[in-house]
Amino acid sequence: MTQHALTDSSRIDAISAELGYFEDASLKNIAKKCSRLIINENFGTICSETFIEPNLEELEVMILDLLQQQFEDRVGRAIAEAMPQLEESEIDAQLDRLSIYYRQEFQEQIRSTTHAALKELKTRIKGLHKEIKALKRKYTL
Repeated sequence: MTQHALTDSSRIDAISAELGYFEDASLKNIAKKCSRLIINENFGTICSETFIEPNLEELEVMILDLLQQQFEDRVGRAIAEAMPQLEESEIDAQLDRLSIYYRQEFQEQIRSTTHAALKELKTRIKGLHKEIKALKRKYTL
């Protein structure tokens, strides 16, 4: 690896660290976003009470996808702005490197975010069912 590439990697690592991508607030927002997406995509089956909750593995895949999107948006944009000399393929390679590192380093936080998403989902579904029952009582003779 050349000195230039080492310097670029160091700058990219600093940009990523500065954005605080894996802070608790970000992970809580990801858990909430995940539960909202599931509810939006499955609203009919939730209302008809035929919805089957995703298992933890399915939720973790969703969490990782949302994290990857957020990561690429925020960190990728910041790298491109700070280092305009890099080609898109170089930025993508650095984002992949960082993503692998963060997934390994923060596996416990990702796991707890997955559990938080499941808890948030159950809470939202329970509230939705209560609202539906109240509406049925109000509008049923």
